[in-house]
Amino acid sequence: MLTVVMPSFYSSELIKKRIKEINKNIEIIIIENSKDIFFKNEVEKDFNNVKVIIPEKNLGWGKAINLGIKEAKTEMVFVTQPDVMLIENCIDKLLECIKTFRDFSVLTPIDTKSKIFKNYEILNNYPKLKNVNEFNLEEVDYVDLTWLINTSKFNDKKIWDENIFLYFEAKDFAKRIKNKNKKIFVAKNIKTYHLGSSSHDRKYEFYSILNRNWHYNWSRHYYNKKHLGYLYAFKKSTSLLIKLIFKLVKSIFSLRFSKGKLILVEIYGLVSSMIGLTSFYRPYKNINNS
Repeated sequence: MLTVVMPSFYSSELIKKRIKEINKNIEIIIIENSKDIFFKNEVEKDFNNVKVIIPEKNLGWGKAINLGIKEAKTEMVFVTQPDVMLIENCIDKLLECIKTFRDFSVLTPIDTKSKIFKNYEILNNYPKLKNVNEFNLEEVDYVDLTWLINTSKFNDKKIWDENIFLYFEAKDFAKRIKNKNKKIFVAKNIKTYHLGSSSHDRKYEFYSILNRNWHYNWSRHYYNKKHLGYLYAFKKSTSLLIKLIFKLVKSIFSLRFSKGKLILVEIYGLVSSMIGLTSFYRPYKNINNS
């Protein structure tokens, strides 16, 4: 068996839909970062196989996943997101797949919107599996959106980098796996459907944009420094910083102050990472003290 782990932030309606796509015999652990006690009580009452954990503060992505993995009682843990539909009996097929194939650290279904955005990447030539089963497995270098994690392939339960609050965490995860010669697979006959940019309540959209602008640039510099070296990261980030400053000045002179604020937040995140500050920015504190 496996456990489904799903980090969430104000995604109650989407979460309920995802729960209904999963067999009732499968344990589901929701890490609800919004402190929504009403959601916890409602879901745990309606679904016997669901456990909602509400941390004392918003953990972000990596810490939330690690907490879910720690709480899971199974070796196989499937990490997914509220805005990823688990279509065509996705979980049941994953269970069938791992009955005969367990030589992987991470395995993911293919997302059916792959013509727009591929949820996997192949950078190297890998040998074809000698006995390719009905799920059409292919070894890859990077996967996104969902992750079936074989925890027996890892030394501890802190699998994701907890320094990263949002963005580049999946890329960092895959990079560390491949650096240790561990295997990542995509199962092309097991499918999901990514709704895209809809994992939170729309009334928090402005705060979501602020969050994205700050953390994307923070995490990009952090990732580059961690995996490609300080000089490379500094060069790339300095070039980006100059472009952002020019964009900020242009927005001010054209009286586009709302756009200027968003650019300023991008600069704030980038500079914070360049000078070694932690990933601390939480615009949602203005509304919920998370």
